[in-house]
Amino acid sequence: MAVNARSIEVPKTHKRWADVYSLISVVLVVGLVSVTALLADAANTDMATRVGMFVTMTAVVIVVSIWQAAGLAVARVHRILLEQQDEMGLDR
Repeated sequence: MAVNARSIEVPKTHKRWADVYSLISVVLVVGLVSVTALLADAANTDMATRVGMFVTMTAVVIVVSIWQAAGLAVARVHRILLEQQDEMGLDR
């Protein structure tokens, strides 16, 4: 497996957009959970509702993990395709 500038740049590019989407997800989750917690306190909600909030937070963490995994999977596929092009002597 040859390591060249393109094979190093590909994971960086895809990791970058995965990080952006993950960051957006985290900001939205923190904002939504904060607003929900404030509303729950103001409405004196029961424990079941508050547990639902924590379950929702867990689901969002899973979504953020999926964005990261998707970014790395796409980077791997892209890198494999570039390596195949290099072996065949094709240019982009």
